[in-house]
Amino acid sequence: MGLEIKGVTVPALLIRLDGRKTFEENLKELEEKLSSAFFKGSVSILDLSDADLSEEQIEKLEGILKKYNTRVLGYKAESKKPERKIPEITEKKSLKIINKTVRSGQRIEYDGDVLVIGDVNPDAYIVASGNVIVMGTLRGIVHAGANGDETAVVMALKLIPQQLRIGSFFTRSPDNPEMPEYPEKAFIENSQIVIERIK
Repeated sequence: MGLEIKGVTVPALLIRLDGRKTFEENLKELEEKLSSAFFKGSVSILDLSDADLSEEQIEKLEGILKKYNTRVLGYKAESKKPERKIPEITEKKSLKIINKTVRSGQRIEYDGDVLVIGDVNPDAYIVASGNVIVMGTLRGIVHAGANGDETAVVMALKLIPQQLRIGSFFTRSPDNPEMPEYPEKAFIENSQIVIERIK
């Protein structure tokens, strides 16, 4: 089957190593694939669920992605270092991955972090006790930190929610929001929800 690079929602990639090959063989194949201009400027999720990698090996993987201007947004893994699953946010109990678009009228509730590999359509609901990450366009209603966790964050490639709640704080999008040109994250700062560009 070989090393897999799947475009889960443009420009996001899901990268899974081939367990039948050595780590060095996987690195070489990854570099060959990423050298294509097609992947330039993309963001990615590293699927390490079938790989037992050291910290040094993970850093080598990240180095190759950085070399080809591909940024790591998160990790899918049962890792010995769970804090590496989602960078720059507080560790939660577990991560629920939804590998599809959440359609209008659907409601997702989870005690932990939620990662949606797809869009969240208008009138769809995501409620999580932890963080919410959307690898696509977030147009629906999201409540992160639903149990009162005000350290939770919401991240999306296109962040234009109908309503956004973190802990006990909430905000709404304007009636005619502009489509953002870059990924953004929302978090609580000074008792209000702040939205900023992910660099």
